[in-house]
Amino acid sequence: MKYHINISVKDGVLDPEMETLHRLLKRSGVKGIRKLNHTQRFEIDFEEGYDEATAGRIADAVARDVLANPEIHDWTIEKA
Repeated sequence: MKYHINISVKDGVLDPEMETLHRLLKRSGVKGIRKLNHTQRFEIDFEEGYDEATAGRIADAVARDVLANPEIHDWTIEKA
């Protein structure tokens, strides 16, 4: 059973990397982009024997406690 965890910066949190890229695109003549965001995607592949509820709880704990900083990140978890 596989789950995807998507981590992104919360709205309103400064993302210097995306701000720099946005300025670079503007200077390069790219018009019309209001905002850039990026998402990190992680895949967890569970061994046989895990039920969906347990695997989902583990995936959420991994996202919350290891992959994301809850102060600045949002995350979603999807069964793959």
